[in-house]
Amino acid sequence: MTAVDEGIDQLPIHSEDSETGRLHVRQAQFRNVSVEVSAWIGKTKLTFGELSDLRPGRVIELDQPVGAPIEIVLNREVVLARGEVVEVGDEYGIRITEILTDKET
Repeated sequence: MTAVDEGIDQLPIHSEDSETGRLHVRQAQFRNVSVEVSAWIGKTKLTFGELSDLRPGRVIELDQPVGAPIEIVLNREVVLARGEVVEVGDEYGIRITEILTDKET
């Protein structure tokens, strides 16, 4: 038996249980990582001239109809979910109505 063969005997056995265990460890490691989560009600494009004309009371029309779902966005890039605006005491909140899958994003 060569040194290489002896080393093979010392390699860990990869089973479904060990893979599952690694997945749980990874998930636990990421549980306390902070990310920015935003709620987007819509967007529009304005020229610099339109921006300079903004005044209190002016209305900016967005690309979403009234009552459309709010998008829950991770790090300003990835849409994670959709929901609706709710009142939480004196503040706003979002009630999640849909979680998006990889295929939908």
